[in-house]
Amino acid sequence: MQAPPLTIRSIRIRAVDAPLDPPLCNSLGRIGRAPLVIAELQTEEGPRGSAYAFAYSPAALLPLAALAKNIGETLAGRPCAPQALWDELHNQFRLLGTEGLVEMALSVLDMAMWDALGVAAGVPLARLLGGTTAPLPAYASLRGWGPAMLAEEAGAAVAAWGARAVKFKLGHARLEDDIETVRAVRGAVGADVEIMVDYNQGLNRPEALRRGLALQRQDVRWLEEPLHVADDEGLAELSTRLTMPVQGGENWWGPAGMARSLAARSVQLCMPDVMKMGGITGFLRAAAIAAAHRIPMSSHIFIEASAQCLPVVPTRHYLEYLDLAAPVLAETIQLADGCAIIPEHAGLGLRWDEAAIARFSPR
Repeated sequence: MQAPPLTIRSIRIRAVDAPLDPPLCNSLGRIGRAPLVIAELQTEEGPRGSAYAFAYSPAALLPLAALAKNIGETLAGRPCAPQALWDELHNQFRLLGTEGLVEMALSVLDMAMWDALGVAAGVPLARLLGGTTAPLPAYASLRGWGPAMLAEEAGAAVAAWGARAVKFKLGHARLEDDIETVRAVRGAVGADVEIMVDYNQGLNRPEALRRGLALQRQDVRWLEEPLHVADDEGLAELSTRLTMPVQGGENWWGPAGMARSLAARSVQLCMPDVMKMGGITGFLRAAAIAAAHRIPMSSHIFIEASAQCLPVVPTRHYLEYLDLAAPVLAETIQLADGCAIIPEHAGLGLRWDEAAIARFSPR
């Protein structure tokens, strides 16, 4: 299946700062807002494409929007050919560097291009890429903090859509409180639901080993980001000491960063982020790297784009279900029987709530 040739006429960038309800909590604090940059691409031939980036901090929202706008203006008149433009654009920023806001801006533009191609072909992007829209195994990425809140949230996910796996944040001052949280969630979901935990890079090497050994005795199925993302040596050593697999990858920048980490054997599971990988194009390259290492690959947030890419990932594992753009979308991905249902809309399937975008746009 192939989309007709398209030419980029213009790219419009909008910024929104939407509330997260409920907020996302971790050991670092409480994230109550979703600062999003929306890219909308208009082609000369008519089809449009759109995508969003998550700026993480409101302080980065307008700088990211400005950067995406500036780069987008250079694409007017160019073919809508994300694979070809990916290398060209990354080479243009070689001296400045392509991590951080640069990669995020390039990614949202890449995703908007792919969306336009899917819209032009009249099919979900998953099909344009050669995959299917069969339901994808998904896990509930929980937002709460502490035993009572997480147990209630986990139980609700199992009851509402049959979640067969849940993940939540740990990192209390005492290991005993982490263990109490795991046991509370286990009591809420039962013995057949997988439990995964995430430390958001918050431990040092000795503490990561101590907590990892304790958590694997609680039948935790993966230990996510126990150490800093750049500590490949420490992660690799930890991996040899645990029977529980170490998960990582959401903070790798681009396929090159992923390749370095996997070459160091720092993790046994990976979950690259479509925005930090370089958009759809970067995520597809990440899939090839994971396949070469035979490492199961999940996604990180960005559920709409991730759901379209995972069907063509040879070692696909889980879709992380954490819906950050819901406040400005007219409809969101549906869940049933422990799976995410890929929408049959063309492209990425994004449908914006214009009233919400207007309400949450920075003044």
